[in-house]
Amino acid sequence: MILLPFLFLTSGAILFVAINHLNQSVTTYYDFVALTMVLGGSTLIALVLLPWEYRSDIFRAFKFLLRKEKNNFHQVLKDSVELLQKRTFASNKAQWLYQEILVDGLELIQLSIHRDKISELLSDRIYHTCRRWRKIGSAIRSLAKYPPALGLVGTVLGLVNIMKSLAGASDAGRLGGEMSIALVATMYGLLFANMIINPIGELLLKKVEEEEEYAEIAMQAVLLLKDEASVVESFETLNSMVGRDDRLVIDEVAARDVA
Repeated sequence: MILLPFLFLTSGAILFVAINHLNQSVTTYYDFVALTMVLGGSTLIALVLLPWEYRSDIFRAFKFLLRKEKNNFHQVLKDSVELLQKRTFASNKAQWLYQEILVDGLELIQLSIHRDKISELLSDRIYHTCRRWRKIGSAIRSLAKYPPALGLVGTVLGLVNIMKSLAGASDAGRLGGEMSIALVATMYGLLFANMIINPIGELLLKKVEEEEEYAEIAMQAVLLLKDEASVVESFETLNSMVGRDDRLVIDEVAARDVA
């Protein structure tokens, strides 16, 4: 599943169904000023609040959300078993954190680093990488409180204009139209915050939790390789770290040995 596009498409479909149920046109809810107020203001706030010192991680995080999800515990176990059986793991395959741990761990073993030091180094790499991603996810999620406020500002500006129109004795139909435009700004703020920004932050934080679990399995595989544990012992140890449905079966391991 491609998380971010799926989120946008689903949100848009829900909104379209709601508008269609009201027998109204989508253009009824379009207002350039309100859209500019919410999107422009949110963009400026994001430029200030996002931790741009981690900009490479920010771009990588969005790349994760835009790319088709292929990782699962079963795949992580397969890659870990490949490391244990072949005592090698191609560095060009290291696109995810757990794969980087497999590559880095193998390099540390080849450098004859002590087991405890390998465990400490890999644990630190996992911790600091996930900490940066959590900081990014939390920053994105915190941005969700600003679009509603910006939308409210747009609504207030519209109401001020309506009050001026009242002073000029405008007709009721025109006032109703201006009132609807004023309220559109608040709608934009609520939609942008609760159907886009906040879900993106939540998805990223969820992704970080998954990546951390995958990386811990990979680190355990590296330590088993360092200990020169048997394939069966390694197989059972790694299987104990995942749920029953994600475990490898011994036939898969045997097939890899044959290959």
